[in-house]
Amino acid sequence: MEALRLIRTARHALVEARHVSDVLAEARQAALLIEAVGARLAESEDDELTGPGQQLSEAGAHAAVCLDRSIAKGALVSGARAARLTELGDPAATLGALEELLREVGETLVVLACGAETESLYWTCIDGVDAVSECKDVAARLREAVGGGAGREPTALGGAEPERAVGAPPLLVVRLGPPGGGEPTAQERAPDYRAPGVAGASEVSVPAG
Repeated sequence: MEALRLIRTARHALVEARHVSDVLAEARQAALLIEAVGARLAESEDDELTGPGQQLSEAGAHAAVCLDRSIAKGALVSGARAARLTELGDPAATLGALEELLREVGETLVVLACGAETESLYWTCIDGVDAVSECKDVAARLREAVGGGAGREPTALGGAEPERAVGAPPLLVVRLGPPGGGEPTAQERAPDYRAPGVAGASEVSVPAG
């Protein structure tokens, strides 16, 4: 199945998810799809895409690890959507759609983190936001490499986002803290595969109102 169709399916499934476990499962499915698209780009004959494509694949795999928590076990499946990927289609359009999916996943995880009642869920969401931001950064660089970078600006979650609709609520920066104010345990935090010096997200932007 073509990447754009799978991405549209992933976005729809994320919107339709109503329970925390389902939302986390869909976010993880999105991460696995990112990994699969990155792997396809890494196989490209274009030298400008192979390296960043591998980085995108690794970033997607890292995001999937971050979102692989016990709270989501009941809803997780083994990457079935990503396994249906057969072709990328237009790279610029595919990467632009990936950025939109990543933006929506990041915003959804922020909402979950704001309402988290346990530290485990809170840190799962925050780790997920960090990992999604990394994916979005790499996807933006790839899109620019294939000539799809015009008219887009950086956003708080990393990468790029189209202009917000007229009348859309402004973004507020909200400093989040885990329930009870504790730090995550080694079991609660996912392994960090990012390069040394990459800072975590202590602040995130969410729509006001």
